[in-house]
Amino acid sequence: MTLKAHIDDIRNNLKKGLFTTEAAVSQGIVLRLLNTLGWHTYDPQIVIPEYSVEGTRVDFALCPPESKPKVFIEVKKVGKTEGGERQLFEYAFYPGVPIAILTDGQKWHFFHPIGEGGFEERKVRELDLIQDDSQENAKCLDRYLNYEAIRTGEASKAIKEDYVKVLQEKEAEKRLPEAWNKLVEEADEFLLHAVAEKTEDLCGHRPADEQVLSFLKNLEKKTEGGVERPTDKPLSQRHYRLPLLMALEQLGGSGRTAEVLEKIRQLMADELQPIDFSHNSNGQVHWRHRVQTLRFTLGREGLMKDDSPRGIWEISEEGREELLAARR
Repeated sequence: MTLKAHIDDIRNNLKKGLFTTEAAVSQGIVLRLLNTLGWHTYDPQIVIPEYSVEGTRVDFALCPPESKPKVFIEVKKVGKTEGGERQLFEYAFYPGVPIAILTDGQKWHFFHPIGEGGFEERKVRELDLIQDDSQENAKCLDRYLNYEAIRTGEASKAIKEDYVKVLQEKEAEKRLPEAWNKLVEEADEFLLHAVAEKTEDLCGHRPADEQVLSFLKNLEKKTEGGVERPTDKPLSQRHYRLPLLMALEQLGGSGRTAEVLEKIRQLMADELQPIDFSHNSNGQVHWRHRVQTLRFTLGREGLMKDDSPRGIWEISEEGREELLAARR
């Protein structure tokens, strides 16, 4: 079986609630994935359980032959990761381990402990075996946990690079509203020209610079259904609820992930702001992540089919009825 196939099988078992203890998560998920990634899980000198650190123990330490631990993995019961970051960092900080992982089997949090800042600043990636795409999950696990990549140091290099990238993206995200406001306040010539030119393309008449500037300044707050929307916060999941159902309806009731997302982007072109296209702390584009998470919410509510073929999104009859009710 491929790594992706193992992840798909684990996803199904997670949905069935088969992993009820930490031991079940360790055996049925963590060790299974490590074995698939090339680790000799039967060798207690390579995959070391209950590794002693500073008078306490971490669930697993991964040690390629003739090396110190390169990865620490702390395992929790499904749904019980909250607060585990602090405990994990007590283990990982002192030995200088480059990769630390906190998981409950479903959610996997990847940290670069020897970076700077608190544990939130040192979180590089987060994945969800139920909600996220299996192929993307496989790429992430292979990038950070493949045995050969750990042994050769490629995984350590990769997580350090990703850590720096996350820091840069967070800083850029903070600065986006400031950059936009400065462009508007300074009446940036390029910005005024671009908006005026596009307007002229659409209607054949070029607006005056003063008219364009007034419009841009009013964008500081975008009115949405009578409620002013702050431009420094991404839209919440609820804003995508009807657009997702509308997208599926317009696609004939179903569609592949990429075409559904593209249809939503088109439907919400006037609502999505630069902040919605920025990346969250897990490196995912805000609006796409909101929609992909919403997919599973609507599935649980019965508004989308939860037994669709892999990679296909389908609206249910209940979803069509909700859409119809919203239009009345």
